[in-house]
Amino acid sequence: MNNCLISIVTISRNDVQGLLRTLESVKGQDYEHIEHIIVDGDSNDGTKEILQSYQHSKNFSYVSEADNGISSAFNKGIDRSTGDLIFFLNSGDLFFSNSIVSEVVNSYLKHEWKCAVGSRIVFVKGEEFMYTPPKLPSSFLKYFMFLPHQAFFCETNLHRNYKFDESLKHSMDYDVFIRMLGGVEIFYLPVTVAKSAPAGASKGGIAEQSQIRSKYATRLFDKFIINILNRLLLLKTFFKIRSPFAIKFK
Repeated sequence: MNNCLISIVTISRNDVQGLLRTLESVKGQDYEHIEHIIVDGDSNDGTKEILQSYQHSKNFSYVSEADNGISSAFNKGIDRSTGDLIFFLNSGDLFFSNSIVSEVVNSYLKHEWKCAVGSRIVFVKGEEFMYTPPKLPSSFLKYFMFLPHQAFFCETNLHRNYKFDESLKHSMDYDVFIRMLGGVEIFYLPVTVAKSAPAGASKGGIAEQSQIRSKYATRLFDKFIINILNRLLLLKTFFKIRSPFAIKFK
C-alpha cells in the first residue's frame, strides 16, 4: 500500500475560495502518498498568490497559465501525473471523508481493477442528492452517460493513452469514457467519494452528449436506439426530471 501513489488533479480558474476548500480536503486525507497537481487557467482573483504560499501536507505542484479550456487543463494534469492512479477533483469539490483515498487504494490492491467508481453528492437548488451509478458494463456508455467523473478513479497509464478531446466544451468526460473503457471492466466502489456542485444540464451539454452518442453509433440498430434516446433525454431535461439514480441525501 505504501508504494501506491495517487495523482489528484484539480483544475481551477478564478475560484480562489473553492480552490482553498479543495486544497484543504486533499490535505486532510489520511493517506500520505498523494501528489496534488493544480492546473490553474491564469486566474486573476488571488489564486496565484494562494498557490505560491500554500503549505500542503502532500506532494504539491501547480501551473498557472492560459489554456484552451477545461479539456486542455485536464490534459495538462494527465501529462504531469506520475501516480499509479489518477483522480480529478475540481476546484470546489471535496472528498466525502478523510479516509476515501485510503479506502480506494485498499480496494485497488485487493481487487486489481483498472478503473473504479463510487457515489457522489451533488447540490441541486440548495438540496443535497446522492448519485449512485447503476452497475452496468462499460458497453452501456454508448447509450447514456452514467459515470460521475467526480467519483471515478483509474490507472494513470490507461488515461495517458486516452486524452480529453479539446474540441469539446461540456461533455469531454463522456467522450473519453466511451473511448477509454471499451472492453474495460468497471469496478463499483461501495463508498461515497466526493461532494460537488453539479456541472449542470445546460443545453450545450445535452446537445454535445447527443452528438457524442451519434458519433460512436456504428450499427444500424444502435443508431436507431440512440436517436430515440437523444429525444427522450432532451425531454427529460426540458421537463426537469431528476435522474432515477439520484436520491435526496438529507
